[in-house]
Amino acid sequence: MTPENNCIKDYLCNNKQRFGIIENVPDTEYLNISAKHIRFIATKQIRTSIPLPSVNGILNNCRGIINYPGVIDTSYASFRVTNAHEELVNCETDRPGVRVTIQGQIVIRSLPADERCQPTYIAIPVQVVDEVLYNFYSTEDGRMPECLKDELSYIDGSCMVVQLSCNIYKDTTGSCPRYMARIRGNIVDNLWKNETVWVEGIRPYPANALTFCESFDNDCTFDTDYENDCND
Repeated sequence: MTPENNCIKDYLCNNKQRFGIIENVPDTEYLNISAKHIRFIATKQIRTSIPLPSVNGILNNCRGIINYPGVIDTSYASFRVTNAHEELVNCETDRPGVRVTIQGQIVIRSLPADERCQPTYIAIPVQVVDEVLYNFYSTEDGRMPECLKDELSYIDGSCMVVQLSCNIYKDTTGSCPRYMARIRGNIVDNLWKNETVWVEGIRPYPANALTFCESFDNDCTFDTDYENDCND
């Protein structure tokens, strides 16, 4: 907060028009909110290399299955998630866990021999993660629960954060040189419970205002040149 904004209410009062507040900013009040309270977190570092071309990361010969119309551009590569799924497993045992599956596409660029021709982009499906996570830690004290099975009985759901990047390199160490996709990053699995909480806050819009919500199927991405233009 800046000196002229000593509290949230001062900040809203000084910026009412920017936030579409027509009336005076009301006083604080207690609000009863239903929220997803994250109780446990598990993380996993992703360090994997996948041969190209491939189907689900498996290839049985040096020639592969895709005939690239040019030379692979190792300066370009991207990874995009196409499906992420979680499910509780082994609940009937003393060591339950959460099975995490992440599938995606490695997008590579092939440069034609004729510079007048446009490059070709190829999306190769892969499965990056498919395993059970056991080591969850409490968001309250950072400790691993003594009995995860008891804690999971109170959990209502989960959400996962996926941070993965990809680059292409040529592996010449073996008898059959080939291009590889190196995928690096991490995932964070959050287990949450629906809670009703009281918070002190400001309701900036009148009670008769209508609010509409919709979840995005977010595929909004920008190329590097556009990002650089925005940063100039």
